[in-house]
Amino acid sequence: MTKNEILKNVFDNLSHKRSRAIEVAEKNLNFLQQQDDFLKLMNEERILNFDIGKAKFDGDDVSNLEKKLVDLQKTKQELLKEYGLSQTDLTPNFECKKCLDTGFFEGKICTCASQLYNNLLMQKCGVNLGDVPLLNDYDYKFFGDDEEIEFAKKCVKILNDYVKNLNIISYKNIVLSGGSGTGKTYLAKVVAKELVKRNFTTLFVSSFDLSNMFLEEYLSQSDKKTFLRDLVDLDVLVIDDLGTEPMRKNVTKEFLLILLNERLAKDKATIITTNLNPEQILDRYEERIFSRICNKRNTIMIEFKGKNTRLKK
Repeated sequence: MTKNEILKNVFDNLSHKRSRAIEVAEKNLNFLQQQDDFLKLMNEERILNFDIGKAKFDGDDVSNLEKKLVDLQKTKQELLKEYGLSQTDLTPNFECKKCLDTGFFEGKICTCASQLYNNLLMQKCGVNLGDVPLLNDYDYKFFGDDEEIEFAKKCVKILNDYVKNLNIISYKNIVLSGGSGTGKTYLAKVVAKELVKRNFTTLFVSSFDLSNMFLEEYLSQSDKKTFLRDLVDLDVLVIDDLGTEPMRKNVTKEFLLILLNERLAKDKATIITTNLNPEQILDRYEERIFSRICNKRNTIMIEFKGKNTRLKK
């Protein structure tokens, strides 16, 4: 889903909320306007408000009139209660009190729309990031020694700079390589959450699931140059565990190359985690894909050499 599609979803959602709030209030008013006792109280209230305004303009004492108005309003509240309503049910109960569910406040996109946009980004990310921290809250307690902790801190700093400057840096891609359980996937999720927070469209997908997408596209006989357009147009694509997917003839390498080429051409960011080192990547995927993944001109390569952190938990 593109940013424009997500924004359309956001404002369609807000429009529905606003319309629903107005509809409910109008329904309540229409019901009350059919009740003679309530209509009588409303007319008396309207006349009293007019008399109070006129008396104030003439400089007359309005204390008695105001007391009558208070008593009448209490009676109206009691009658509303009998109908299972309150005064607030007679006006639209907008969820956002600032923008009144329009999505705009003081000429800018309201915080409610921004939050809804962010929530949709999180839902579309493809992985549950609810329990994942942001980079500044990254927990180093599972690293075994000072050397590993120092390495992790350097990684977090590099990734923080990457996230903050993604719109202007030339090295859009990141490869996190190393043995199983060294924290690559977890750190990639942390970065994904940070990117979502900053309103980048981000998808986290395993290499296995990505391979199945390739196969589905291959079997559909569609034009490969326009395949999986949503994957190409994402701001950030995170491919987890590259190298564990099945190698299907005429599918895996061919479609991965097309995907990487299209994303490079559009200056889109791709983050890859893998148990393979550069030599193994070259051996498995050959030169053309290797050059797209490990090109130092547009890729940050981070190699994890620590012990299996899963064994320490």
